[in-house]
Amino acid sequence: MISEHFDTRTRINMKLALDRVCRHRPAGEDHHFRRSVAENIIRCALTGRTGIGQLVDAGERAMIKTRSGRAPA
Repeated sequence: MISEHFDTRTRINMKLALDRVCRHRPAGEDHHFRRSVAENIIRCALTGRTGIGQLVDAGERAMIKTRSGRAPA
């Protein structure tokens, strides 16, 4: 569980990062999209990079990977 690994400030930063990355994206409310972004944010935080900018960057990298992994329409 996330609360076992991170302090309150880090959890808040992680939530803010997820919201910032997903806020104005067409797929921003899609469960699989949000999960992919969240997983990348968690991996980033587990390495000790817990600043909001670092977490947003990690989330955006996940968004790019998710987008590039889709089949062409």
